Amino acid sequence: MIFFNNQLMKTATELRLFMVVNAEAFTRYEDHEAGIYLQVYELIQSALEEDENPIGLIQDYLGVTYTLGDSINELTSFLFHTGEMMAALQDLKENWQVLDKTLPEDSLMFGGTSKEEATEIYAETTLRNYLEALSEVTHG
Repeated sequence: MIFFNNQLMKTATELRLFMVVNAEAFTRYEDHEAGIYLQVYELIQSALEEDENPIGLIQDYLGVTYTLGDSINELTSFLFHTGEMMAALQDLKENWQVLDKTLPEDSLMFGGTSKEEATEIYAETTLRNYLEALSEVTHG
């Protein structure tokens, strides 16, 4: 099942960054964060399988220099510690803190994205457009 919640993912950028597949809906931020980590790992793995250069993509989209190893674990960890990802995750954490659990997950009261639109965005997510979305996140 694709975990999608308009209260937690209010914009197209947040949808791209925070939607993940999980057997059941998350009930707390920490589990959601772990799911995002796995999603990023899988996006990097897919990029490698398609002969893309994840290191080059990360450097180009985020304007950072990467000098660590080339394993998927190292790349995922590095990406998770960029200023953009940390800022995005902080926004997600704040959204979790004000989550109204009495509303349905796909409530159009927040964000207004339908489940069908969200599913389409999820299906089209690649490392390239994930990084593009991440590059739109501002951090202090």
